[in-house]
Amino acid sequence: MEPNILLIGRNSDTLEILKEELEKFDRNIVYANSEELIESCLKNEKIDLIVVGAGLANETTRLMLDLIERIAPKKELHLMEKTPGMTPVSMISYTNEKAIMWKLMNATK
Repeated sequence: MEPNILLIGRNSDTLEILKEELEKFDRNIVYANSEELIESCLKNEKIDLIVVGAGLANETTRLMLDLIERIAPKKELHLMEKTPGMTPVSMISYTNEKAIMWKLMNATK
């Protein structure tokens, strides 16, 4: 069973491309780039895990994390670290790794 993943990032065009690429791995993806969209996704979609990209400003990341904590505190949340050489493409391997770990953790339940 594949997890339903919410990708959070800065640019909707970039998020759409990442979604298309992750769907090639049979990932179930929705994405958001604003507090309103995050809230809508968390309230209206079945989300198993959340991946937050590293391209957001620190203040924006804090606001989004606070919102997630208020709305869905028990959702599995992964925050990409800002590292040298990080690009939006890095989110593909990071998200795939988190999806596989989710599947392994939920295979024994």
